[in-house]
Amino acid sequence: MKSILILCTGYPYTCDKGFGYHVSKVLQEMELPENVECLEVGESVSEFDYLIDGRDKMIVVDIFQTKDEPGTIVRLKAEEVPVTVDGVTDMGKYHLMDTLEQISASGKCPETLFVGVVPKDTETDTPRPQLTLEIKSKIPEVIDLIMEEVNWAG
Repeated sequence: MKSILILCTGYPYTCDKGFGYHVSKVLQEMELPENVECLEVGESVSEFDYLIDGRDKMIVVDIFQTKDEPGTIVRLKAEEVPVTVDGVTDMGKYHLMDTLEQISASGKCPETLFVGVVPKDTETDTPRPQLTLEIKSKIPEVIDLIMEEVNWAG
């Protein structure tokens, strides 16, 4: 069986930026196959390179600010992930891409897939633990997409 890591990013008090965190809470309540590990890592992905190195597959769950409408579910390859949006670098994604590039140099980088949603609210000044309703409603679909990937890679 392939070793699969589901890496969920985001913080609980950042409105839609916390999407990955909220997905991780649902996944942690599920009975995942033995070959699948789910971790919630905030934005500190680059600190977990030792957990990524040598895996067969990794699914990163996050928000992705593409040009699509808010609430659009996205499934991206590494080269499609927007690291800079409106001239501002998303440091979490930048560090993840850098970490994956470094692991690739060793030849042990997992097949990596990025799954998530286009956010509606990323500018909230006041900490809010809730996702917007449009984004929250996408969690079941994203979980289904993740589980399809897990079962297919099995």
